[in-house]
Amino acid sequence: MRYLITAFVFGLFLTACNNGTSPSQSTGTCGWAVGGTCDGYAMIMHTGDGGNWSRQGTPATVPEAALSSVSVVDSNTVWAAGGLSEGFGVVVKTTDGGENWLRMGSEISIPEETSAIDGVNATTAWVVGANNSILRTDDGGVIWYDMSDPQFPDCNWSSVYLVNQSNIWVCGDNTSAADGQIIHSTDGGVSWRSEADSLLDGGWYMITIKAWDENNAWAVGHGYLILNTTDGGDNWEIVTPDSMQYSQNDANGIALLSPDDAWVAIDYGNIWKTADGGENWTLQNPGYGGFFLLRISALDTSTAWVSGQSGFGTAEGIILHTSDGGNSWTRQDDGTNQGLWDVGIAGAMP
Repeated sequence: MRYLITAFVFGLFLTACNNGTSPSQSTGTCGWAVGGTCDGYAMIMHTGDGGNWSRQGTPATVPEAALSSVSVVDSNTVWAAGGLSEGFGVVVKTTDGGENWLRMGSEISIPEETSAIDGVNATTAWVVGANNSILRTDDGGVIWYDMSDPQFPDCNWSSVYLVNQSNIWVCGDNTSAADGQIIHSTDGGVSWRSEADSLLDGGWYMITIKAWDENNAWAVGHGYLILNTTDGGDNWEIVTPDSMQYSQNDANGIALLSPDDAWVAIDYGNIWKTADGGENWTLQNPGYGGFFLLRISALDTSTAWVSGQSGFGTAEGIILHTSDGGNSWTRQDDGTNQGLWDVGIAGAMP
């Protein structure tokens, strides 16, 4: 399911939202899920025990813009981004576990819609979005530096991932060519190289990119497209199951457990898992075929959370959890009737 920038329109916004603003007691696994808007501000859901979720933020601190990305640095520091509000792109941050959220940036520093963020710590983060927007902050979000490359003027970026301060991956789509786009920097964003171009011709826009290290990276997107590289991006391979390639549905989110192990969240309530670099896939069907599963966050090979939203009617949110490697998935009460576009767990793997 594609949701980059403004391409997705939410269904009816119901009023049955959990309006609690205090984080649950941090007695276990901490996590956050973000998504659509209700009661005048974006949904930010929090768990302190890996199972019970409550809403954070207020209309005064969180804009009325659908948040599409969350980056959990640790149990205190979290960045989130998505959309446009009051004329500039939305980035919010907490450094106290969600007791307080603060919007960062301005019309000058974040002029375009945002779609994805990757936070390094409380001071450094990268955010990407519409119209070739690639930005970096080193002071907690006050000043943002333009890290874009003018050779990609027509690209809308949907995902950013930092292996380290030098090695950065970005993906999205190139509107002028109607193709997907992956770019990669090995010098901290000073220069960017376009990759996997021949595999992305024909409208195969990319949605999420993750990397295990400087050599091993994976990207997923439209047409159930799953790509990986084992040589730092010099060569990419399509590893989608043969029977599923080139459909009109999307592979939306990915979590890496090792260079060869991955979970992929896809449309219509399914999850794929591989342990051999995509040579073989196991289908995990949690039983929610009416939902688009959008993102996945994994602590280890056994434990993961998936976020998503209903594909039909109202934009009902969903959070699924497994503790047995995906053999069984349990729906957790997320307390919202709004779609949840991303989920992140403190200490999660890439």
